[in-house]
Amino acid sequence: MIKLTAAALICCGVVPAYADTVNNANALCRLIDSTGLASSPCAVSGWNQSVTATLDMNSSEARNLCSKVAGLMREKNLTFDRGWTLQIKSPYSGSNSIAFCNLPQ
Repeated sequence: MIKLTAAALICCGVVPAYADTVNNANALCRLIDSTGLASSPCAVSGWNQSVTATLDMNSSEARNLCSKVAGLMREKNLTFDRGWTLQIKSPYSGSNSIAFCNLPQ
């Protein structure tokens, strides 16, 4: 039964779109991690539909960076399912985001 359901989802295009989103989210995390600016490893959450980066910057800088990253993703044709966001946290903000933006669809 599970194999049939997975096959049906793949056949109808549901899984590939989500798979593309997760692959693009992981690519974004690799990009963020490769800059050396992250205070901790970038994280992808399919459940929360988010990419979370912890960067040592203030909220103004984080909002600016967030929009630039979203623009870069759009420019590179890396799209995400509706509702996916980039969340930027500070090492001093605990579990609170200091900036967030929608990732391109």
